[in-house]
Formats: sequence, C-alpha cells, structure tokens
Amino acid sequence: MCGIAGIITRQDESSVGETLGSMVCALAHRGPDGRGVSIRRSGPWSIGLAHTRLAILDLSEAGAQPMQDSQGACCLTYNGEVYNFPDLKADLEAQGFTFASQTDTEVILNAYQRWSTAAISRLRGMFAFGLWDGPGNQLILARDPLGIKPLYYYSTPDTFVFASEVRALLASGVVPRRLDPEGVASYLHFGSVETPRTLVAGVQSLDPGCYLTVRPRDRGMSVEEACGSQPFTAPAPIPLTRRDDAVAVLREVLTDTVRRHLISDVPVALFLSGGIDSSVLAALMTREMREKPKTFHIGFKEHEYDEGRFAGMISKEYGTDHQDIVLTEQSLLEMLPDAIGAMDQPTMDGINSYVVSKQVAEAGYKVALSGLGADELFAGYSSFRRARLLRPMAILPPVLRRAACAVGGALLRDTVRHRKFWEFLESDCSPRAAYTISRQLYSPVEAEALYKAPPPAREACLEEHPDAVNAISIMEMRGYMADTLLRDTDFMSMAHALEVRVPFVDAALVQYVLELPGQWKIGGRPKPLLLDAVAELLPQGVWQRPKMGFTLPFKRWMLSELRPQLDRAFGAAEDGLRTLGIDPDRAGEVWEAFQANPSGERWTRPWALFVLGEWCALHGVRP
Repeated sequence: MCGIAGIITRQDESSVGETLGSMVCALAHRGPDGRGVSIRRSGPWSIGLAHTRLAILDLSEAGAQPMQDSQGACCLTYNGEVYNFPDLKADLEAQGFTFASQTDTEVILNAYQRWSTAAISRLRGMFAFGLWDGPGNQLILARDPLGIKPLYYYSTPDTFVFASEVRALLASGVVPRRLDPEGVASYLHFGSVETPRTLVAGVQSLDPGCYLTVRPRDRGMSVEEACGSQPFTAPAPIPLTRRDDAVAVLREVLTDTVRRHLISDVPVALFLSGGIDSSVLAALMTREMREKPKTFHIGFKEHEYDEGRFAGMISKEYGTDHQDIVLTEQSLLEMLPDAIGAMDQPTMDGINSYVVSKQVAEAGYKVALSGLGADELFAGYSSFRRARLLRPMAILPPVLRRAACAVGGALLRDTVRHRKFWEFLESDCSPRAAYTISRQLYSPVEAEALYKAPPPAREACLEEHPDAVNAISIMEMRGYMADTLLRDTDFMSMAHALEVRVPFVDAALVQYVLELPGQWKIGGRPKPLLLDAVAELLPQGVWQRPKMGFTLPFKRWMLSELRPQLDRAFGAAEDGLRTLGIDPDRAGEVWEAFQANPSGERWTRPWALFVLGEWCALHGVRP
C-alpha cells in the first residue's frame, strides 16, 4: 500500500521535479518507508511519476518505486495488493520473463509487457496504478473493479496530473481550489461525493474497473477511458440448483480468498468487532495462520455501543492474541482535529476508521483485515428488507399512494424515519427506490433547499439486474460501499500508514455470490448464506443477537462535549457555510432539529454540514 502521483506537462524537468516534490510531501503519510521520483522526456513533454512506499512485500530496495522494466522502456507507480500475483508470476516465468524482486509490482510491470491493457483484467486484488509506456508514448491509469483503492486526476490540454488523494492534486499547484456545485449537491444527498465527481471542480475519480489512456500530442492531451469486465455485470445465474452445493462452493471460495489476503512479509492483524463478519474472518484466519492472529477491538464506556464482550468471546473461541481498547469522549475530542484533517474528501462517516486504524498502527502493525463488504454482499442492510416490503406496495395504484402521502405526510413528518416512509410509499417501489431513499442523507427537496441545486442522478445501469436482492447488492457496492466505506477506510487508515485489506470485497467472491439467487440470502437469520458456509466454525452466540455495527456514540457526544464546536460552526454560518453557498438559516434549522429531537433526527445530518465547512476551510476550497 502506497501513495502514487504523476504528471504530464510541457514544463521543463526542473519544474516537474518541484511539482512532484510537493505532491509527494502531501502523500508522505501513505508511505513512510521510502519515496521515489522518475522524470523523462517525450518530445516537448515532461513525464513524471512519483511514489511513497509502505513496504509490505519484499521489504528490500528491490521493491522500490517507481519501478522500470529491464529495458527502462516502461515505468510503474503502483498502490495496492494483487493477491494472485504468485500465479501470474509463474505464468510469466514459464513464458521466459525473469524477475529481480519478490513484489507484485514487478508482476504488473511484466504482465503489461506481455498482455498490454488486457493484463488489468487478470489482476485479482485492490490496486490503482500509473504506468508510462515509452514505446507506446502513453500513460495508463487503472483502478481495481470494486473501487477499493482510489485514483484521482485533473486534465487540461497542456497538463495532466493524477494522485492517490485529492489533496495531493491540490498540493501540485496545478488544480484551482474551486468548489464543484455538483459535488456539493451529491455530498448533501448521500453524505459523500459520488464517483466520478469530487468536491473540487475539474478533479475526477476514475471509475472502478476502468482505465485511462493518456497520450501527449503536438496539439494537446488525448484522454480516453475504457472499462473492463466487472464482477457484477453478468446477471445470469450459475448452473447450481441445490443450495447445499452452492454453500459448499462458497466455503471453498471464502477460504481461498482469506488465504490470499494473508500473503504478506509483515504481520497481519484483524479488526474484531464481535459481529458475524469479523468473526468469520477470525475463524478462517486461525485455520490458515501458523501463529495466533492479533485482533483489535475498540470499545466504549457507553455500554449500548460497546461490543467488547462479544469480541472477547470470539477471541477466546479462536485463541487470538486480543487487545481491547476503550475510547473515551475526551480521547475522541483530542483526536477529532487530526481525524477531520485526515479526510481526503468530506464525509459524514469515517471517524471510527480513523480511531481503530490509529490504535492498530500504534501497536506496530502495517496490515489489518476488515469485515467491510459482507453486509453488501450477503444482504445484511435494512435496504434489502425494505425492497421486499416495497413490492406489495407497488400493487396499489400510484394515485392512491400519492393521496395517502399527501394526507399522512402532512400529519406525520416529525422524524427522518417518518419522512422516508412517505417517500418510499410515493416512489415507484423499485429496488433503486429502496436503495436511494435508504441511503440518502437529505432528500432531493431538502438538499435543494440547503444548496439550491438538485442532486445529480446516478447511472441507470445499477438496477438492471433482474434479481431484486442482487440489484440492491450491486447498488450498495457501487454506491455506499465504494463512495463512503471504502474511500473512508482508505484515507483514514493510510493517515496512519496502515494497509486495510477487505476479503469480502474480492472480485472472485463477489462474482460468485452475485450469481446465486437472491432468495438464498434472505431469511429468518442474519446473512443465512454466509452463516451456512461457516456453520461449523461459528458459535451461535455470534449471530443470535441484534446487529450493532461499529458506530461511535456521536449522538450522545454531539449533545455534550462536542456541542460547543457545532454551536460555533452553525452560529458562524454567515461566514462559513454561506460562503460555500449553503443557506445558513436552513443549516441552523438542521442543527436545532437534532438538538430538539435527537432520537428522530439523525446526527449525521448536522455533522455532515459541520465537516463540509471544516474541510473546505482547511483546504482553502471556495466557489
């Protein structure tokens, strides 16, 4: 796991070196083990690649980047882990390729030499890279199919820059610090900016599973995007008619996936919440590792939020080397400025990832596994249940539903849950409606009142899967998981130079599970398909309890110790949020509504506005 950056420009090599130096400094937290810069010329153009290294595989200098091939024709800066690199390496060696390191970096470099851009679809893992192809006079940027690793870029006719983080692009001096109105509207709607937009005008996020080909020409820059195969583009079910057979195959795929995610030349830890997902990983890790896995749990004094007893039960069950860390309100307050500063883009979430990553990194670990992605894949969210409940509603004539909403909505709108119910009833009752309304932070009407701009629509292809459960899975993975959970996990963990691996977000696993009938994933128990695949490994106490999730007690803290900070932010909205185009009166109403009814108004609504103002002020981003 590392930080990558690069530039193509008509400037001289000295200027390029200065620009890359600034970008590398902005990425230093991602790779404290080394840094490198490579600059070359192609006609009137300077091409520069930069890298900050977090050494995980082959800790020697042989793994340093940017890495060139044996002829020096191609050069690569790469961030991530390719878990099938031993297989690819053996294949390439059989075809005559030689290797000077034990890294997956060199495998990607030689794979490109052998298969060109077709090599990208052969990579199984999380990755983002920039590869300069000298003979082809082109830069290739690629991102993994599920969007685990980020990649951002900015282009003009005379300059193209890319980096692992938006703040590195801002540090280049090339990108104007201007707010993107569509990015703000998207943020208000979902609590994070949807790909391919960002909060900065002109800066785009490369779509998951896609690659760019950038060619410097005499008359300017040519930028072309192409997308390869993705794990959820083929809706046809696999030829398995027996659920028991599918469960047996799933167990094998899960075991193989976890085994591959343990490949490392440094120790691997686990975030252990005590819930189903991390418990499955603990069970499989224990079977695959020779030594006892190291597990970490973040707990709280507030018992309604604390899962420590369940994490302790799992640790005892599997004999892990466990560390339970209690987070207090005061310790969070001390961390909060740094946590907000670690946000590469504003988000309504993410502080929890910062906290647990900080503790694991301070314990001396560079790699940790997370159970992120299992809820999306195995129907663990309320959006799946809502999709099933909405189907009978669709039978009612739309005119009747609208009339019910007009009457009921006028009488009962005192909580976010009530307002969303009327939105569900008035919708077309499709899987898209179940997902979108479940996930929205502010409704389109509310967002437009705050910012005077409607949220941009998502691409329609996300609901084309004929199976309603699998359709929701795809939308959750392409939306909330990629744009919020994975993005937050990346920049919050890399703020501490910690690589977080997510076995449930593995392309082979995702593709297999999405080919199974959705009805197999819904039942009286939580995530029944996953539970059946590991039935002999998990104690019943893991799943015979209410789902909690790892959530900080923000609702309580915002009404106590954090309250003065939010009071100041919303009280100064004339100078803060108004500068960004946010209506200060509406913003103040959101904060007041939460204080008056914290049980009915979600804490994330005022918190997201607070973070937006803080992030823009910190980075000097203005309309």
